[in-house]
Amino acid sequence: MDPFDSALDLLRRLDPKHTSDNVDRICTLVPEITEDLLSSVDQPLETRRCKKSGRDYLLCDYNRDGDSYRSPWSNEFDPPLSDGTVPSEKVRKMEEKANEAFDIYREL
Repeated sequence: MDPFDSALDLLRRLDPKHTSDNVDRICTLVPEITEDLLSSVDQPLETRRCKKSGRDYLLCDYNRDGDSYRSPWSNEFDPPLSDGTVPSEKVRKMEEKANEAFDIYREL
């Protein structure tokens, strides 16, 4: 049987509360399927608290650069990155306005 199919079959049978840990373990055992497995298996989103603003944000591919994540509140990476990719000034202003709009919507 194909290792990738076996890994998916195994993940279907294991407790979904531990999906992230199980995916990490499988990737350690069979590194050649890591990329396919990570792109095929939905994992729960994690959050992190922005050290500057004290607000939580989601950790996802859209705000990741290497092993660091950019806070949409402060535009800073955690752990700090000296050369992290940040949005242009125009996009950053739109991001700030969108954050304000979602705050207002949430409070309503």
